[in-house]
Amino acid sequence: MAYQNLREFISRLEAEGELARVKTQVDLKYEVGAICRKVLDARGPALFFERAGDSAFPLATDLLGSRRRLALALETEPSKVVADIMERTDHPKRPTVVSTGPCKENVLKGDEVDLFGFPMPVWNALDGGPYVTLPIHITRDPETGEYNAAVYRCQVHDRRTLGILAGPYRHISQHRAKALARGEPFPVAIAIGVDPSLLMAATTPYNIGVDELAMAGALRGEPLELVPCETIPLLAPAQAEIVLEGEIPPDVLQEEGPFGEFTGYYGPANQRPVIRIKAITHRNGAIHQASYEGRPPQETNVMAVVSKEAEITKQVSLPGIRAIHVTEGGCAAFTAVVSIRKNFEGYGKMAGHAVLGSWAARLIKLVIVVDDDIDPYNWTEVEWALATRVQPHRDVEIVQETLGTVLDPSVRLADRLSGAARTSKMIIDATRYDAKEFEQVCSPQKEAVEKVKRDWSKYGITLR
Repeated sequence: MAYQNLREFISRLEAEGELARVKTQVDLKYEVGAICRKVLDARGPALFFERAGDSAFPLATDLLGSRRRLALALETEPSKVVADIMERTDHPKRPTVVSTGPCKENVLKGDEVDLFGFPMPVWNALDGGPYVTLPIHITRDPETGEYNAAVYRCQVHDRRTLGILAGPYRHISQHRAKALARGEPFPVAIAIGVDPSLLMAATTPYNIGVDELAMAGALRGEPLELVPCETIPLLAPAQAEIVLEGEIPPDVLQEEGPFGEFTGYYGPANQRPVIRIKAITHRNGAIHQASYEGRPPQETNVMAVVSKEAEITKQVSLPGIRAIHVTEGGCAAFTAVVSIRKNFEGYGKMAGHAVLGSWAARLIKLVIVVDDDIDPYNWTEVEWALATRVQPHRDVEIVQETLGTVLDPSVRLADRLSGAARTSKMIIDATRYDAKEFEQVCSPQKEAVEKVKRDWSKYGITLR
């Protein structure tokens, strides 16, 4: 059975020993972030802050911060997560509309709207203010009516205003541009605290035109329920803990940032659009679900690694691709290792270009292509291939002036602030060149290896 809401998933995490409750009061300015950083570095549990600042509402962080917890979210095994995601997303389930739901237990409008009624942490030392880190922005194309759901960072400017950072290639920016051309405000519904399938779908780089709400249904195995918003012409998740109803007004900008990002560096401040909040609906005892953003390891890194591995594999249709690993140290955005069965020379670079040309890998800067005898998840094996199978003049190719991200600290600041963020990308073909003539990999005699495997218990050696 799918989790109906965030609370069911939290109960499961607690039952599995994957959640720690923090009962003492914590300061929303810096202390929450410091606790999260320490726990993430130790690969520790999800956190549930019962007394987050002076708020009457709790704060839950880093619920999907490990592959095991992500597997629990999909009710599968860690080793099967990518394969299960690929299989399930072949069968989208369009959402259903219901008249009401738990998210309507409290309805706040006008002067009752106050974002600071919920716990809003300042996560890192130089952040420009409090940030909502897992807000699912639900929008609709003004021309086609197609829905989109995605996560963008939101700075809390005041009790009724949020700042937003979204690249020009993102759906929300394209939808907003169409509304601007008409001189219209652009409505946005923001869901906070949802069942894990919706959060995972909203953070996956599906091809353009794919409905994330239907993909959430695919991941959870049953359609998502949506309810009409109170003040804007959009639908929102019926089981969400909190729904913010707002509009992005035309031509209104406010300084947003800096903010400690998934890269482990601060994204610079700039003049960016705002969202004016018209209404808030929420459950009784609403839980603010958030994530600490910063260098790996962290929660959105884990989600992005798994979702991108599944989606890049689906989008790249070349034969012979055995596995694709989007690395954690590459911030789940910039580095991918691709294992292939190479049948002819040139196929390694061909596979690298195919990966870079997929929508799901649009931010990848480095693709390392290895033979299928190399485990792409084992960095020692990958480094061995780089050391022994690569001639840089022959096997390295650089592609210039391609799509990047304004959050990449290696891109010139002027380009990031302008929104251009062009980057170069590199393919390293670490497959064996002229494989038939390549030196043979050395290993013990096959019969001896099999004998040792059969007789292992008698050697008295314990391996971790």
